[in-house]
Amino acid sequence: MATDETPTDIPCSACRGTGTVSSNLGGERSELPCPWCEGRGLRLGPEHNAQAVGRGDQPPDQAA
Repeated sequence: MATDETPTDIPCSACRGTGTVSSNLGGERSELPCPWCEGRGLRLGPEHNAQAVGRGDQPPDQAA
């Protein structure tokens, strides 16, 4: 069974399915929502770019 869609029930590998990541920016440890799964704990589709989201970039199809 082959599909072109990314399965939505695969745990996020960046946060190991927890939906949060640890950050030590600023010298203080804090828990933040995972930018790769947007805090859901499940993998998002291949078009999701966590680095662009963090920079405030918008995908070309959403540019004004």
